[in-house]
Amino acid sequence: MDLETQNARNLISKDFKLSSQAAIDIVNSTDTKTFETLCKNSDYIFDFVADKAIKNLVNATNKRNLSATFEFAKFYDTKFSQYIEAVWQKYANEDLTDEILNIFDSGTTEQKIHAAKYFEKINDPLALEFLNKYAFDEDEILSSACACTLRAFGDETSRNKALEMLKTADDFQKFSAIKFLINYGSKEDLITVVNELKNSPFGSNIAQEIMYKYDFCELENLLAPDDIIALYDEIISSYPEDISLDTIQDFSVYEFIEKNINNMNPHIQRVLTDAKLLVELVVNENIYTYDLNKNALSELKNIENLLKNHKSESALISDELKSEKKRALRALNTFINLNSKENFKEIEELYAKSTDSEVLCECARAAKCLNCKLNSTIGLEKITERNAKELFKSYF
Repeated sequence: MDLETQNARNLISKDFKLSSQAAIDIVNSTDTKTFETLCKNSDYIFDFVADKAIKNLVNATNKRNLSATFEFAKFYDTKFSQYIEAVWQKYANEDLTDEILNIFDSGTTEQKIHAAKYFEKINDPLALEFLNKYAFDEDEILSSACACTLRAFGDETSRNKALEMLKTADDFQKFSAIKFLINYGSKEDLITVVNELKNSPFGSNIAQEIMYKYDFCELENLLAPDDIIALYDEIISSYPEDISLDTIQDFSVYEFIEKNINNMNPHIQRVLTDAKLLVELVVNENIYTYDLNKNALSELKNIENLLKNHKSESALISDELKSEKKRALRALNTFINLNSKENFKEIEELYAKSTDSEVLCECARAAKCLNCKLNSTIGLEKITERNAKELFKSYF
């Protein structure tokens, strides 16, 4: 931790008088350097220490020195920005609201974030213009704050725009719309988002956005079981390359597996098998665990124990080959990882029926990995794209 000013060091001191006086000095002198360094180092400051510092800053702020907070608002941090939110709510009035509307119009991105959060509690209709203007801003914190506040207003202008954006063929526009809808927080929209996730190239990103917004218990109340399986399929399939294993406890993976350990749904059986293969790989390979935090490593070992006696139901998993493309591809990969030849007949049937280049290539890869044979002529006749055809040939 590198606290660059004496006021910052004094503010988090154990000495109550020193900390209180530092807070007064910071606010009275509009010490932006100290507030900036607190924001930069917040990850290294214990929550209880930050809470005490914020309380002292709030107590040091009054109507005469409140203007300092507009300068502090040029820096945003989830911990120390709570101070700005608290004092703006404490001194909310028409004049303050006008000032905040001004910075919402022409301030920095960080000031706009604070403004959007202010209007979540102070529902001034004059803020709607700016909330909708920045609802799809490139800054994700600002767009998220606007979405949450628009929900508090009950304004559906940007929500309706997002739903329209889902109809476009542009995956990046869709992803922007999806992030807005997740933060807007409508149950109906969450169901829509999960349906989009099932075929989106940003599936793992969407799943993470949802997981950061809702805990497992909330998801159980909001989504159907099949939708929850689809969500965790994205998460588990993306470990450890695309999603950090440090999130495994935050995303309640153990609770999900424990809840579904005896579920004989083909989809869940494949996801459980993938989870078992995952933990067997990462727990025994130092490359995946050497920099993991202790809680994540402990959770992985708990999941390993939970799945220790789980038997992969390959006959059930083969039903996944008849499902939508993404699930069929993952089932093929599962059979490869299991080194299971028992269901090669079903792989042959998928290969004979499919016209999708990616599916045909993955069937060929499975055949090669399992040391089984496919008729290459069938695939060569169906695949027209040059790179896909070259990839397909490489498996024979």
